[in-house]
Amino acid sequence: RVLQINDFSNPAVRFKTEDSAATYSNIAETNQSVTISRQAYCAMLFESIAELQSDIELRTRYTGNMGYSLMATVEGDATSGLASLPSSFSQLVGTMGDDVTDDDLLGAVRYLDNGDVPQANRFLYCSPGLRVSLLKLDKFTRQDYVGQGDAEMAVKRARVGMVYGAPVFISTLANNNPSSAGTSYGWFCHKEGVALIIQQKPVSHAQWILLSDGWGVLTSLVYQFAERLLHPSTIGGGSSDDRFNVGVRSN
Repeated sequence: RVLQINDFSNPAVRFKTEDSAATYSNIAETNQSVTISRQAYCAMLFESIAELQSDIELRTRYTGNMGYSLMATVEGDATSGLASLPSSFSQLVGTMGDDVTDDDLLGAVRYLDNGDVPQANRFLYCSPGLRVSLLKLDKFTRQDYVGQGDAEMAVKRARVGMVYGAPVFISTLANNNPSSAGTSYGWFCHKEGVALIIQQKPVSHAQWILLSDGWGVLTSLVYQFAERLLHPSTIGGGSSDDRFNVGVRSN
């Protein structure tokens, strides 16, 4: 039920004096505890008359859709999904409701660089509005900046492939936080900045309900998520923080 995530600091360096014994370094490490407590489900009753008179297999169709509903909740629910996390990020750039600017993106890069976050495995997760903001920036769409192939992809397919070393992903579910129209949080993060624990993938169970004359179907999963608090790279250790994540406020 409780997952303990361990981090490991870099040991302190000492300098030995001639004819003296070396001194051991002790590090008091801290663990991050994540309680796996979220159990989400979809349940439907398919009466025999409905399935008999339908030209499609209702139970099969909706059982598949239950899987999407559950995973969309994990990603995009404003209170019980990953979309809720940026509200508590300590590092934020941009202005809510406005187009993102190049300075905003460079500010996010600076946050990550100052936190000694690895270049590899960074990503930019954005709403449709944030992606449109990127398409307005010449630096990510013009041929003399990104080359002919990426420029054509931006104009013909409305796609921005990379932003300062981070691949771009788009999701309408990013619009769920905040709930007000024309506002959203993007993520300029490293994949180790968030922990998503799925203890049970979506599993479906069916049972014939005699008095209802139909099949009851329930699909459920067990999960939890948390913003990771990671030890700094400082030699000798230090306090854990959320330096692997930057929230991008946009439209």
